[in-house]
Amino acid sequence: MSRAVAVCHGPFGRVSIYALDRPLVLHAHREAHLIFYLEGGCGLVNVNGRAFRADPFMGAAVNPWEPHSFMPESCGACGLFLVVYLKPEWLAAQTMTPPGSLAFPSSELVVTRELAAWRDKAVEMLLSAHRELNLAPVLMALAQASSEPIGPGLASSLIHLPAECTIDRRVQRACRLLEEHTSYEHVLAYVAREAGLSRAHFFKLFKEQVGVTPTVFANTVRVDAALDRIVLSHEPVTSISARLGFSCQSVFTRFFTAHMGMSPSDYRRALRTVGLTPLQVAHG
Repeated sequence: MSRAVAVCHGPFGRVSIYALDRPLVLHAHREAHLIFYLEGGCGLVNVNGRAFRADPFMGAAVNPWEPHSFMPESCGACGLFLVVYLKPEWLAAQTMTPPGSLAFPSSELVVTRELAAWRDKAVEMLLSAHRELNLAPVLMALAQASSEPIGPGLASSLIHLPAECTIDRRVQRACRLLEEHTSYEHVLAYVAREAGLSRAHFFKLFKEQVGVTPTVFANTVRVDAALDRIVLSHEPVTSISARLGFSCQSVFTRFFTAHMGMSPSDYRRALRTVGLTPLQVAHG
């Protein structure tokens, strides 16, 4: 069964070692996302409709908000993967490169010697018994080895667009409403009405301008809200489920597992944090 071997959250984002034996549904992340095969069964990654194999020679690089999915190459086969999620604003703060560049120019990532060395260093640190982990420089080196340059343009995610962007105001408002209503079951119909559009027109316009459907966007927001509470609080999973508007804990667990590959309880058991302030923890 899929499980979290190690999970660490910090100002950089999050990094995990997952044992995966089940598919993950089509989803997206706000973060720049790297996937590296470690051992066991290989995986098939689909990014923006293009599928390729995650194996000892090839990893996956996913830009913020790029829709992607995962499935084991063989039914029931379990593979071990290093999975990295790096916040665009953190990446931008680490570099002085010109704005406007993407995190990764290609989804297919050739595992060079340099890349493998930084990957293995990250794995070693995640599996160590040391309580304090200085992961930030290792993850930055991993990102830079995956793609050069990484520019401050990453800091402009699609939900915080610069003023000069020509995105439709109705879509900008829809993004804000989806962010604000993580616990509302019928939020998509509500947002379409607020935008003054039919559901079909709203979905088409949103997908054209944001790059993902409103459903994928809303699910991303909901997963992020769940992760915040799992990581930054001691709130029981049943309470988190209720706060996010799920009808029962089992429905929430199925939703979380479909996006993360494991249950909320399993994720929390493997979790440790670095560099998070008491204020951030108290906020949870």
